Amino acid sequence: AVHNASTGKVDRFTVHWIDTATGTPGSATARNVVVATGGSPAVPPLFAPFTTGEDVRFIHSSQYATSIPRLSPTLLAAGSPQHFVVVGGGQSAAEIYVDLASRFPAAKITLLVKDTSLRPSDDSPFVNEIFDPDRVSPTYELNAAERAAKREKDKGTNYGVVRLELLERIYSDLYAQEVDDPCESNWRCRVRDSRTVVAVQRLEGGAGGVRLEVARTGAENGEREAVEAGLVVFATGYVRDAHVRILEGTRALLESEVAKAAENTAAAAPEAVEAPAPSAEVVAPAVVPEAPKETVTETTTTTTTTTTTSSSASEPSPESASADEQVKITVEVNSAPAVFPVGRDYKVQYAPGAVEEGAGIWLQGCNEKTHGLSDTLLSILAHRGGEVVGSIFGPGAGSK
Repeated sequence: AVHNASTGKVDRFTVHWIDTATGTPGSATARNVVVATGGSPAVPPLFAPFTTGEDVRFIHSSQYATSIPRLSPTLLAAGSPQHFVVVGGGQSAAEIYVDLASRFPAAKITLLVKDTSLRPSDDSPFVNEIFDPDRVSPTYELNAAERAAKREKDKGTNYGVVRLELLERIYSDLYAQEVDDPCESNWRCRVRDSRTVVAVQRLEGGAGGVRLEVARTGAENGEREAVEAGLVVFATGYVRDAHVRILEGTRALLESEVAKAAENTAAAAPEAVEAPAPSAEVVAPAVVPEAPKETVTETTTTTTTTTTTSSSASEPSPESASADEQVKITVEVNSAPAVFPVGRDYKVQYAPGAVEEGAGIWLQGCNEKTHGLSDTLLSILAHRGGEVVGSIFGPGAGSK
């Protein structure tokens, strides 16, 4: 954050980045910054140690489309378990399960679902209106508890659900398989519901592979089943908290932090002394973030700096993943909470008087808790972009 010499308020922000291809650092300063980093793969802590190294047998669903052609020779090598496991109960998990069954006709494919069954997505017309732009304001105006209840009620539109036509295809294939051979141990493809992976270890020997210990959901301390696999694809969704790390250098501008600093000052010095206005431009110590775990593109103009990444806003289909999504994934499910409050116009709400009126930071794609389920999806993207432009340049600017 860069302070104005005459007002003492922040009127610019310096954005630091690292070129992921060369490791070269860079920076730019702008009055207006838009942070649109998308989602980062949510990696269960149990799987994290197995996502790196020379013999990677665990990949996130976002990496599937770009990784599977490269991994195919390894997966088909002699001695490697010809059994591939998909973990998850959403659209991505179901699509990857079907693709693996088609791509590797001699291999066994298992889909492990934590829930009691695969569930259909609700895309009926009235329910789908929750994604309309005019639903954002009513959602934002609710209190936190009401918004949480609304998200829970509407999550069947987007989270842990599968399109009905794909469910019917999977069910039909499994039914035909059972008709051909009633012996379950001979089935090539299986969907195992109410299952949770509780332990993982690498198989000994040069062929590679892993052994999963699987228990019934809710009875993780009970009887376990050992499952050997040559590949595990986990479709465990995304976390959208990259902005917390990116904005760490501005945390002191938050109202809660300003109040905390004032309390500490009052406790240390009974008589408060008004600090003089700075006599020259002051650049606050910049917190340069660690090398991004995703490919980052910085686009800078004289007015606005926008931060974007290649991660999809929702769980992608296998066909939609890009080469940029072959990333090191170390994000855990229990990530840092969002601590940067935003207004209805997506602008970060710093302490009153801390930032000049014409300067600010706007967040996109990480405001689901305040702006509704549409925030992470494409349905609101263009309209939201217009609102952000209008917030930066004034009413009506977003429609020109």
